[in-house]
Amino acid sequence: MHSLHYTLADESIEAPPACPGVYRFLDQNDQVLYVGKSINIRNRVRSHLAESSQTNRQRRLLHATRRIDSEPTAGEAGALLLENAAIKQQMPTYNRRQRAVRRMWSIVLEPDDAVFLRPVLSCFTLDNPDIRCAYGHYASRFAARKALDTLARSEALCPIVLGLESGKGPCFQRQIGRCRGVCEGKESLAGHSARLQQALASRQLSAWPSTEPLVLRERAAEPLSSQPAEQWHLLHNWMYLGTYPSLEAARCERQDNTFMFDRDTHRILRGILRQGNLRLYRLDSADAVTWPEG
Repeated sequence: MHSLHYTLADESIEAPPACPGVYRFLDQNDQVLYVGKSINIRNRVRSHLAESSQTNRQRRLLHATRRIDSEPTAGEAGALLLENAAIKQQMPTYNRRQRAVRRMWSIVLEPDDAVFLRPVLSCFTLDNPDIRCAYGHYASRFAARKALDTLARSEALCPIVLGLESGKGPCFQRQIGRCRGVCEGKESLAGHSARLQQALASRQLSAWPSTEPLVLRERAAEPLSSQPAEQWHLLHNWMYLGTYPSLEAARCERQDNTFMFDRDTHRILRGILRQGNLRLYRLDSADAVTWPEG
């Protein structure tokens, strides 16, 4: 096999650093072929190069690779977030998972009047920061609608009131005895809304604890010479907006409203925050934020 060139931030190094971070396999034209992450980049790269463990796909990857670039992080959280973002932005040929931005749909209850809650199928974006009244996570609008339809049938809810069926008079479910009759005045709108909330309660998503961007602080226990001692991950409404060397640098970031609520990022952040090892801070005041799940 031809020799490989190792770099760190595009500067030549003798070997990948033995710390957490992201690494990229690049071809002779500096096109990204593969993005990976590890708590020890050096060991992970060595495992890629070990002939005994190579598949045909890995051999093709290594044959095309001319350079392996490393991007150290202060810890595993940064590596997870950076890897996911890099795969979606750079679309490497040899990454099978996480390449597509997997939008997440949910059921949101919006007040229609003083007593009526109307379910709306919503896909979260940067300008929709409150998910405290959102229920369930679905891969598509169709899947969210199907889930709401199933709920209507199992809980005797009215498909007309839920916006699943149009028309006047009793809904089809009422005609076959599977609706309690809110569509013909046999049940109050308040009672129907209360039953809808109760039926959805177990699916409620964790609230993002602020309507403003937050930062997640991550420190390296014993940083190596090439490893950041500290990093600040900028987050908003379960979205990852970037990693910065300081709080001041994160504050200077201009928010890009093209960021989308992505299911992979949501999964990663839930895992990180559930562990409780890292603290969230308000971007503007640097006050600590209490994570609602403890």
